[in-house]
Amino acid sequence: MSTEGPNCWKCRYFKISWDPKFPYECQSMNFKSLALPCIEVARIDGRPCQSFRAKSADAETPDTEKKQGIKGQQTDRYV
Repeated sequence: MSTEGPNCWKCRYFKISWDPKFPYECQSMNFKSLALPCIEVARIDGRPCQSFRAKSADAETPDTEKKQGIKGQQTDRYV
């Protein structure tokens, strides 16, 4: 099975949003959506996402292999 166009799950700009009404976020184009951003872009623009950039190999490393622990206090700077 061949997929057409970029896949948000493999893009460095794709994030999961805190907003349950708009759970997906594209940091490159600065918008949130209910559907995957690549689907929204194709629906609106009529062509595949032009901002797609593949994630680095480090981003795909499982959390168990990454350095663990946080030093100091972690706070939410957007509150």
